[in-house]
Amino acid sequence: MQTLNQDMKNHSFRRVYLLFGEEAFLKTSYKNQMKAAITGGDTMNFNQFDGKGIDVKELISLAETMPFFAEKRLILAEDSGFFKSGPEELLTYLPQIPETTCMLFVESEVDKRSRMFKKVKELGYVCEMERQTNAQLARWAGTILAREGKKITGNTMELFLNMTGDDMDNIRMELEKLISYTLGREIITPGDVEAVCTVRVTNKIFDMVAAIVNRQTRKAMDLYED
Repeated sequence: MQTLNQDMKNHSFRRVYLLFGEEAFLKTSYKNQMKAAITGGDTMNFNQFDGKGIDVKELISLAETMPFFAEKRLILAEDSGFFKSGPEELLTYLPQIPETTCMLFVESEVDKRSRMFKKVKELGYVCEMERQTNAQLARWAGTILAREGKKITGNTMELFLNMTGDDMDNIRMELEKLISYTLGREIITPGDVEAVCTVRVTNKIFDMVAAIVNRQTRKAMDLYED
């Protein structure tokens, strides 16, 4: 992701990018940042394709079209399926993308052995958006809280992440609840977290299974009811 940040900072873009991986929040965030950096909000030189069944000839035709009063034309393709069974016509075309065009693929399913994946990696930049570690999530969440004038201890942050899980979209929504709940106060306490944050169902499933294994029948049933 440092490469993406550097390209946006320098306003020096490769002809083709691929964003993929489990972390949907990061994919959406970088997709929007790249779009804003390349187009500057201009919709005239922006084309978007969604889902499988994309007309490859139309995509290539747009890629060949010069941008109108701008440096770049951005073509965004989401969940195209090209990185599982990419069309030969597009594979052949990729090395010929003009300098005035940037293609951005954002995919949920990718086969790293596919020819499309290897070709984009060779010609442009491939970025896998993986689930973040607890330490990375804690730093990110801490930055958001600090921006709102909030402080939180390491132990309280650990409690918060244990309740929310590692999905960044969910963490962001739970942070918004915490910030609103503690309006007028600087310090976020464990009590605040327990009062407003929702425990992810997956977390309770793990606890329930552990209770079953340890023959803690009442605890297992309570968790099941939750």
